[in-house]
Amino acid sequence: METNCQDPNKQQNLPDDIELFPNQVAGHRHGQGRLGLGILKSKSGHVLKPLLEDAGRAVKEVLFYENVFLNNHLDLVLEELKSFLPVYYGIQNVNISGKNIKFLCLEDASGPFQNPSILDVKIGPITYEKGALKSKIEEQKSKFAYGEICGIRIVGMKVFDEEKQLYVSPEKTFLRQLSPDTMASALNLFLTKDKFVNCLLLCGFIHKLLKLDSWFSRQRKFIFVGSSVLFVYEGTSSFWKSWICDKGLSDTHYSNGIKKFDMKQNTPNVLESVENKNTCVLCGLDKNVCTEVLTNCNLFRVNMIDFAHCSPSEEKDTNYIIGLNKLIDYLKGLLNVHKENL
Repeated sequence: METNCQDPNKQQNLPDDIELFPNQVAGHRHGQGRLGLGILKSKSGHVLKPLLEDAGRAVKEVLFYENVFLNNHLDLVLEELKSFLPVYYGIQNVNISGKNIKFLCLEDASGPFQNPSILDVKIGPITYEKGALKSKIEEQKSKFAYGEICGIRIVGMKVFDEEKQLYVSPEKTFLRQLSPDTMASALNLFLTKDKFVNCLLLCGFIHKLLKLDSWFSRQRKFIFVGSSVLFVYEGTSSFWKSWICDKGLSDTHYSNGIKKFDMKQNTPNVLESVENKNTCVLCGLDKNVCTEVLTNCNLFRVNMIDFAHCSPSEEKDTNYIIGLNKLIDYLKGLLNVHKENL
């Protein structure tokens, strides 16, 4: 087999300060497809998303980010929304093969992590806008056989396998056939091999999504169609071990290769009984653990992304809320399983 050792960035005729984005799990890849444009990354660390002019999607996405980050005029609803988004740095022009292409310049949610595991979940039973052509509707429905029933679609995933020092990604054909019966097991593929770390991760994910759900129950500014939630966490176990020890956790024993932990003396137990008043009613873990995960843990992140089909609206976004609650339920079920197996 012939090996091409040429720099892939040079193959794409990219400027010296621009490179292919290494942590992309879904969407158009640069150099592929009809337009050949995809996600890039600047050497300064920002993600560059091409502004495709198809059906006004570029205009919608730019307007969304500018409304939230530049034109919010101290709007408290928009200020709260900013906490769920990657930071917007404006528009950057990139010269590719002699053409001046406009890109959204965004914060890289995976940037702070050494070996990020990444999951992209599209939210909502309906992924096409009102008034969409019949062909567009049929195309969207055909991609994911059970998408409307599940309320969510896993569109991409890459998980860092620390033992093999490589990334593992499920096939697209597998993800597109997920049903309500198999969705939880697919989401479980995104987690680590350590059930205690998984409890912490799921605690963080669930609480972040519940906060987002609270925002959606109040906001009457946008309708989000085809938008995703991006989950990222550090795939290097040593970072988690250090954080766990720093927060007063210590090893107790190993069982079947799965590491278990207990709280040190005079600190709360992670798995409090239901009767204990210090137990979080939302995730079932000790409230102090939830607080530590949500306020002091920088080893995971949850962001909303993809707003090319986001439109202003004064109505409640029931489609997004339905999908979001489905996702929360799946994750709560997984958390219960991992708690029981500790």
